[in-house]
Amino acid sequence: MMDRIPSARDLTAEEMASLRRIVGSSFTPNGQINALEMKRLIALGLIHSAMGGLMPTPAGRIVARM
Repeated sequence: MMDRIPSARDLTAEEMASLRRIVGSSFTPNGQINALEMKRLIALGLIHSAMGGLMPTPAGRIVARM
């Protein structure tokens, strides 16, 4: 976990696309994005795993709109 909210510049283009996909749907079933991207986005605090899927955090919503 970072000590600040990451910016769009901290993400690869693929990670940003995955984050926007998750934010756009509010809930994404597990397995819909690359496992490495998922782990990194979770580690950055931009998404979390819940109820069998992925959901954006408030920080994730902010970054996805940058």
